Amino acid sequence: MRNEKILVVDDDPAIRRLIWKSLQSTGLLIYQSDSIEKTLEIIERVDFHLFLLDVSLEHENDGFHLAQLIREQQPLTPILFVSGKKSEQDIVTGLESGGDYYILKPFVPNVLRAQVINTLNRTEQLLTSSLKKEEQLIVEGIFSFDKTQYRFCKQDKIVDMTSKEIMMMRFFMENPNQVFSKEQIYANVWSDGEIDKNLITVYINYLRNKIEDNPKKPVFLQTIWGIGYSFNPDGSDKLA
Repeated sequence: MRNEKILVVDDDPAIRRLIWKSLQSTGLLIYQSDSIEKTLEIIERVDFHLFLLDVSLEHENDGFHLAQLIREQQPLTPILFVSGKKSEQDIVTGLESGGDYYILKPFVPNVLRAQVINTLNRTEQLLTSSLKKEEQLIVEGIFSFDKTQYRFCKQDKIVDMTSKEIMMMRFFMENPNQVFSKEQIYANVWSDGEIDKNLITVYINYLRNKIEDNPKKPVFLQTIWGIGYSFNPDGSDKLA
C-alpha cells in the first residue's frame, strides 16, 4: 500500500469521485479541489507527490495557468492533465505549461491508475538516483572527488594520481579544514605496518605538485608546524 499525497483538481464532482474510486485501492492519500484559489490554499499547507488537473475550471484555460503556478513553487512534482479538451493545440499547451502527461476524458480508470502509479514510481527512482549520486560525489571548493570511480578533479579537470595519492585525497576531501598528524594520516591511508613519517612527507609533496598552483607556496594542502597537515579547499591560510 502506498501513502503518497495527490491532489485532484476538477470542478466536476462526478469526475473527482470517479478518480477517487479509480485510485482508492492503491492507498494513495487523495485530496480534492475545484478551483485555482482553493488549490493554492491547499498547497500552502500540504506537500504533494503528484497533481491531477483538469484544464477547464472556472474559466476556459484555468488548468494551464494553475500548472504554471504550481511549477513555480514545485518544479519537480509531476503534473498530469485529465481533460476533455482534445485538440492538438490543447495537448501541446498543457505540456508546455508544465504538464508531464495529458490524459483524455473519458478515461479508462485502470489506465489512469496505471499512469499515476508509474509516474510516482518513476519520480521516486529519479530522486533516489539523484540522492545516491550526491552521496557519492564530494565537492569542496574547486575540488571534487567521485567515490564510485575514485576520480579527483580540480576545476572539473581530472587530476591523474596513483592509488595512494587518491586515497590520501579522499581522506582529505572527507575531512576538510581539519589538522592531522602524520600518524593519523598514515593510519587512515596505509593502516598497516610501522609508520614511516618520511613517506607521508614525500606523498604530501607529490600531492602539492598536482593540486597547487604554486607547489612551493601551498595554499590548499598546508603544513601546520609542529602538528601535521590540513587540507583547506578554499585556499585560506587561517590555519597556517
